[in-house]
Amino acid sequence: MTPERSFRRVLLLVAQWGISLGALAYALSGVDMGTLWQALRGYAPSAMLAVLGVAALDYICMGFRLRGLLPCGASYTHSVQAVILCTGYNNILPAKAGDVVKVVYLTKKTRHPLLTIGSVILWERLLDVLALLCISLLAYTLADAGQRLVLPLLCCVGGAGLFYICRRWSLFFHAAYARFFPGRVAPLLQRLHSNVIDNVSAGWALRGFAWSLLIWGCYFASFVIALCFVADFSLTLPQMLTVFAVTCLGMAVPSSPGGLGVFEGAMVLSLSWFGVDHSAALGIALFIHAVHFIPLAVIAVALNSRRGFWDGTRGPAYQTET
Repeated sequence: MTPERSFRRVLLLVAQWGISLGALAYALSGVDMGTLWQALRGYAPSAMLAVLGVAALDYICMGFRLRGLLPCGASYTHSVQAVILCTGYNNILPAKAGDVVKVVYLTKKTRHPLLTIGSVILWERLLDVLALLCISLLAYTLADAGQRLVLPLLCCVGGAGLFYICRRWSLFFHAAYARFFPGRVAPLLQRLHSNVIDNVSAGWALRGFAWSLLIWGCYFASFVIALCFVADFSLTLPQMLTVFAVTCLGMAVPSSPGGLGVFEGAMVLSLSWFGVDHSAALGIALFIHAVHFIPLAVIAVALNSRRGFWDGTRGPAYQTET
């Protein structure tokens, strides 16, 4: 590794942890430990179990979505285990390494080409971004945000326009790959373009998007139960949508594994806009983050440690492409 590349890597690492530590410092600033402990002790066990149940339903839906996006032959068991591995190791390892683990695991289990699986995971992330954008638009609309709707709408139109251009003039892009990226890179880019753009059907994408909306709906439901019945906050639906959107958008910022610190900081900040006490906001932020952080990390490590867990599927490889 060259000194310049090493410096950039160190700089990125410092920036990521700097964001996390700064957000965590904000979340902890002005917290009264007595009030925080009192808030945590007042949480109803039944409501806490309900949050855990909805979170489990969320990951079950993720498994169904992934199985629907994958080529024929992928089982639901492999799909949900891939989801658990990805989320769990993203909570432990930096740089979203869980997505790499997910691609490698599914490649071994389904015996489809690495590029095919990678294209599906890329689309899975794009669908998540689109669903979160829709939720953010709804939050802004209900909050009567006025001109702030312009930027998200432009992002939607821009993304749809880019996809149309890449698909409508696909031959041009394939020729450009061959001309400007000679050697082994051009065929790789051409196959990636085909898998991500050319071979995608409207029905396949719409089914994936419907599952994505359900997944994010379950995630939001866990916030609603936690805010209304665990923490007993008096918040309206637009306010809870705003807290949810701000927290999720904050998690999209490159930071420490699992968004540690950023999640708490974003949630405390957004709850403060609606008059929620700093200590009480931190308490519920810690609880929600723990529900979506600890179980998945523990289960992912347990699965990975099972004997023969990474053994590939026997039999002929499937040939169906997405």
